[in-house]
Amino acid sequence: MNFNEFHSHRWAKNFKEARQRFHSIQQLLAEKKAEAARTETTKLAQGDFADEKHIFPGLKVMAPYWKAEVEMMRCRFEAMSNHTPDPELLNTPEYTDNVKKYYDWFVEDVGALIKQHDLLPVASYDKLLKQYPPVMMENWAEVLKKLNQETDQAVKAGQIKEDLLNRWLLFCLNGIVAYNYGLIRQAVFSGVVLIKFSEDKLTEIVQQAKNEYGWQVSRTFFLEIFPAADITDAIELQTIGRYGMFSDQEIVTKEIVPPPEKQKQDPKVKTSEFMNCQEFSIFSTVFKGMKAQIKQVGSAICAYCEEHGKKNTQIFVPPSMRPELKMLSSLAFGDKKCTFETKLYPIDDMERFLKAQEKLYGTN
Repeated sequence: MNFNEFHSHRWAKNFKEARQRFHSIQQLLAEKKAEAARTETTKLAQGDFADEKHIFPGLKVMAPYWKAEVEMMRCRFEAMSNHTPDPELLNTPEYTDNVKKYYDWFVEDVGALIKQHDLLPVASYDKLLKQYPPVMMENWAEVLKKLNQETDQAVKAGQIKEDLLNRWLLFCLNGIVAYNYGLIRQAVFSGVVLIKFSEDKLTEIVQQAKNEYGWQVSRTFFLEIFPAADITDAIELQTIGRYGMFSDQEIVTKEIVPPPEKQKQDPKVKTSEFMNCQEFSIFSTVFKGMKAQIKQVGSAICAYCEEHGKKNTQIFVPPSMRPELKMLSSLAFGDKKCTFETKLYPIDDMERFLKAQEKLYGTN
């Protein structure tokens, strides 16, 4: 692999499991176990969350997640490039040639993994992997709604056809390559800044861009992407938010609740541990290839993740609680995992909640 498989290619593990679950359904049908087949079809479509140590996000969760991730990368790149120290940087060969080079590396990995695990027929994805630059299909919302409708019917029937499975996976693959293209654009941009300017200049760009990015990506998710795909139900949004990350990440979550006698003053503490990081994989590989020197790769990326998490807690934590989120450890800063801690204090925080809603729905 050109990029670390554990960090950059968690998507392939889900594709492989989706294929395995499909074959299991076919076997159950062959054995005339219709009810069991219907149960497994539901899990393939909607996700299987029963075992916290082995979450399968499901086709209907993975697909909108990947579209959202593509837009996340667009928002971040726009925020970064708004603060470029050189307006012509994006037109230089150092930028354009390297973006194409490292994207070709990624596509080479993708093609090899698909063939190795027989994840999709070559004819279905060959054109997609040759497209440059990669973009999500223009009619993605209509495609996604049609996939959802067909899959709802398939769940009722208790079986899913292979063509439908392939179309789901191809939609996800479209998002995967476009998302990683967005990451590679950021990494190369950052590498050129490191080489032509300095690490201090890159750190300055990140600090200037993070707040702008944090609010913009939330607006894009919840005011544009999900509504366009008719995903507006609160439970469905919570499911995508909670389990969508398993589409490309190994995560362990924990929650500590204070004893009853202290619940009126002590916070509930939630931690999320991320064992892999695609951003770390992409940036470290690109920086090494470009010979761009940086003390810790985390300086180029981690503030964005933390800021996105902070914005989400400000928006979605009810006003009856005061949230405090911080990043405790990071793979990109040399730790063994990325750890985010959220403390939820039982304190009225209506002012924070109203300001966040204004940021989300208003223009400020």
